[in-house]
Amino acid sequence: MDEWYRIDNTGKIFHAVSDTTNSSVFRVAMILKEQVDPECLQSALDIVAVRFPTLTVRVRKGLFWDFMEHNDEQLLVKQEVDHPCAPIDRKENNAYLIRVLYYEQRISVEIFHSLTDGGGAMEFLKTLVYQYLRLKENDVTTDDKVLRPEDSPKREETEDSFERYATSHSVRRPEKRGEKAYQIEGKTLDPPGIHVVHGVVDASALNRHAKSLGTSLTGLLTSVLIDVVHEEKIRQGSPEGNVVIALPISLRRAFPSETLRNFFSVANIGVPMDGYMQFDDIIGTVTEQLVEKTDKARLQQGINRFVSLQSSLFIRATPVFLKYPIMRFGFNQIGERAKTMTLSNLGNLALPESMKPHVERMEIILYPTRKSPINCGVGTLNDQLTVTFARSIEESTIIRSFFRRLRQMTGLEVMVYSNRWGEER
Repeated sequence: MDEWYRIDNTGKIFHAVSDTTNSSVFRVAMILKEQVDPECLQSALDIVAVRFPTLTVRVRKGLFWDFMEHNDEQLLVKQEVDHPCAPIDRKENNAYLIRVLYYEQRISVEIFHSLTDGGGAMEFLKTLVYQYLRLKENDVTTDDKVLRPEDSPKREETEDSFERYATSHSVRRPEKRGEKAYQIEGKTLDPPGIHVVHGVVDASALNRHAKSLGTSLTGLLTSVLIDVVHEEKIRQGSPEGNVVIALPISLRRAFPSETLRNFFSVANIGVPMDGYMQFDDIIGTVTEQLVEKTDKARLQQGINRFVSLQSSLFIRATPVFLKYPIMRFGFNQIGERAKTMTLSNLGNLALPESMKPHVERMEIILYPTRKSPINCGVGTLNDQLTVTFARSIEESTIIRSFFRRLRQMTGLEVMVYSNRWGEER
């Protein structure tokens, strides 16, 4: 196994754009049915860390690109005392860009996005929880749904799948700059940090409701978000600007890959709202765009465009201290400018039957940014779908409206809880 790795094509962007208002740190977590034993969790992590060499690295500075190398220091579990998705202090974390936290019944993995995406992070968490349950003397099996801690990493798990699936490195037509989307503004939380609120709902019942409306779970949640953001926009006297939800799309479904590194695209779903738009119309438009923008041919174009951009002689020959400001400008002008909020749905997590009785549910937390101060993560486990909003501003009307609308529309109970960051106690 090589002891250093190139940062993958997507990961380079997160290196360039992260700052105090954009930690680029996301979280995947499982809630167990018993209190977490920290010593047992550390023992499990010591074993599992070796199995995931591209996640347990340190980053070194290079002239043209930064790169990752093997880290011999121990990765330590920590009790959670801060808000989620805080920037990772490399000095306090033995130079790792990943941290494992515990709090009561929750095991959390927080990762700097340059290392992997939600799919890779979830594979790490599944194996960690599996090993933890084994050390607690539970009779659990992997059933080909969890990577075995004792296996050697496969070459395919460490590959940059963008390079593997790119069919052209010379796409000349640049991506069009999208129209500016409506952007949420508000007062920064005091103390600064991230407030998270989770809503848990019956996944099967919600899925049936979505199908009855002719859409998917993601289509339904996206439509409700667009509607409640539009309502708030009108209430604040800002009728201009489309509401656009950015949806990360795992490319592994269309392009089979075992990579544990970043391999996703983003589909911006926007609806030109006016005062006469009915909810059925919103669902129809969202569903149509979901089909169109996740078409394999369209995703292939995105892979080619992405790889060709970073393969250009100009980009490769530009020193990193000049390259990162250019990438930051492009990210803000093309990515952040064109969306209102990000909604990341990791889908229904497949766990072995032997593990399910030990796990209550999962949580996904997506870090907010300066131009996208509220973001949303969704995950399903044990037929419980958890919608998690993370915000860095005081204003919470959109989030409260979302859960209220979901209850009214479906008649389903939604269990809501939060970390109360920024609230008076």
